[in-house]
Amino acid sequence: MHESSWSDEELGMKRRITRRDFLDGVAVAVGAAAAGTAFAGSASAAEEPGAAAPGGAGASPAGKPAGPYPPALTGMRGSHAGSFEVAHSLRDGTFWDKAGEPTQTDRPYDLVVVGAGISGLSAAHYYLRDVNPKAKILILDPHDDFGGHAKRNEFTVNGRTLIGYGGSQSIENPSAYPPEAFGIFADLGIDLKKFETTYFDRGFYARHGVRGRATFFAKEIWGRDHVGKGFSAAQTLAGAPLDDASKQKLIEVLDGDTDWMAGMTRDEKVNRLRDISYGTYFTQYAGVTGDAYRYLRHSTAGGTGVNIDQFPALDAASMFYPGMSGLGLDYDHGPWPGISKSGVRFWGHEDPYIYHFPDGNAGVARALVRKLNPKALPGSTMEDLVTARVDYNRLDHDASTTRIRLNSTVVRVKHRPDGRSVDVAYMQGGKLYTVRAAGVVMACWNAMIPYIAPDLSDAQKAAGHEAVKYPMIYANIALTNWRAWQRLGVSGVSFPGGFWGSASLDFPVSMGDYRFSANPDEPIVVHMEAMLTKPDMNRQKGAKAGRGALARMTFEEMERSIRDNLARSLGAQGFDPAADIAAITTNRWAHGYARWYSTPFDAFWPQGPTPADIIGTPVGRLTVATTDQAAHGFVDGALESAYRAVKYLGSLR
Repeated sequence: MHESSWSDEELGMKRRITRRDFLDGVAVAVGAAAAGTAFAGSASAAEEPGAAAPGGAGASPAGKPAGPYPPALTGMRGSHAGSFEVAHSLRDGTFWDKAGEPTQTDRPYDLVVVGAGISGLSAAHYYLRDVNPKAKILILDPHDDFGGHAKRNEFTVNGRTLIGYGGSQSIENPSAYPPEAFGIFADLGIDLKKFETTYFDRGFYARHGVRGRATFFAKEIWGRDHVGKGFSAAQTLAGAPLDDASKQKLIEVLDGDTDWMAGMTRDEKVNRLRDISYGTYFTQYAGVTGDAYRYLRHSTAGGTGVNIDQFPALDAASMFYPGMSGLGLDYDHGPWPGISKSGVRFWGHEDPYIYHFPDGNAGVARALVRKLNPKALPGSTMEDLVTARVDYNRLDHDASTTRIRLNSTVVRVKHRPDGRSVDVAYMQGGKLYTVRAAGVVMACWNAMIPYIAPDLSDAQKAAGHEAVKYPMIYANIALTNWRAWQRLGVSGVSFPGGFWGSASLDFPVSMGDYRFSANPDEPIVVHMEAMLTKPDMNRQKGAKAGRGALARMTFEEMERSIRDNLARSLGAQGFDPAADIAAITTNRWAHGYARWYSTPFDAFWPQGPTPADIIGTPVGRLTVATTDQAAHGFVDGALESAYRAVKYLGSLR
């Protein structure tokens, strides 16, 4: 981040917008926009006795206010304040110094799930469907909302509700899903064909003249501010502040189909790509250096969390990344040995990128919650799923067979001496509680498992420490209009070398009563992303350095940077950050994308066993799920790992 040439007043930093409700994730003054939404539905279970405290006895008195509605909170979200401090004290070895003895709560459960993300929610669903339809299940999560990375952000602008995704984005390449993962959509009433025929407006961008993308070259990186635009590198780079040789090289790499490994056989090319990073391929074979390398350095981060020097060249070739089209590789026989699970997953699958709820994969999470607890999320269709209001007091209600207990950080999962049940201790509201379960699915970040599961072997704990996730920020900016975007003729802006990777108009999806922006005079959500893994070091160290930098950032710094980048890239088209920005939410994910295993970075790949294999080996009545377990960050990985975990627990019955 840098010092802006725009004043705070020009940027709108002094304007009162809904970001002030939650500043750095701490409540300051919650207004009406944060307390509710324009959508219909049950406002609260506060009028009904039975909303449970940890004791499970229906502790919330009638008439007690429900409190802020989590999806509508703005400011710093994602891993918000209050969701990670207990985990950090476990990591640092200080938690048990002051914790004391836990209080036993609730009845015994058939299943306790640690984590209310898509893995955890689907594990509960699979258990009810395949193991015991009458099971009593408790799901514990440290956040104030369910979904994990599948985070829903809501805004109210000029009386209209806007929805954005604060994490997991889309159902990508569903044709690649294994049957146990794909089958859950039918269980939940999700018909993907409707995105193809009805929900996703594929002609929207062309119809409104915003088909292109712009590239903003910032003066603090490139010497002067410049906005390039075009459908090719040659068009985009015309007039850009790069040296001529770098421009020409980028045009050759991005627009051309040169065989940069000419003289080698197909097998020799694949073998060499297996041994190098994408960055090394660019420098050693394509001759990319200087400004051209700086331009490309972060180009892989948006989809993977890592930079080109940390991304495998073989995967880049398998996914047809820039610079690979002229190599003449054999794509008819594969996938090639050594590519990552993601590379294998994408091989031969090119589904359109349209399977997207307005709140991203929070739509999948909401469908799971509706299935598990219909009284908490009313309705029965995909359309009303989008607009229904969750009754958060009903999530942990003593009348529910499946309970979701938020703001609850699990601190210990340990078998009882007879090995026939498991005690699960957790912190909620500064107090320590414990529940008992016949089985436990650890659907949480695998890096935390060594600190909370003492029954694991030393090898499994070491494997858990290898479960690195890549830090990131997903920001949603509610605009009062998008006229400047139309004047420029773009739906997105890239920021090469910058803190933010890109800014894009939201996906044009309308479902039921939720309608996407109809014209540039109407409000819209803009999505920005920043990937923080530092380059020029291995992926684990780069992720750690990025997490440290993220932890030091305030919401105000992020906000100023958002406003500055949008003002400088779109200001010439009339964008006014002070007037056009209505609200900002930044979703801070210190532990974001799951780690990819790949050559040449992981000596155990592909022969194994991988860290995921090791920590994923069940121990008694304890087993593990999540995308860490799948070793890729897509929804089917979360679903597939949950299915396997539940299948194991079912075998114990």
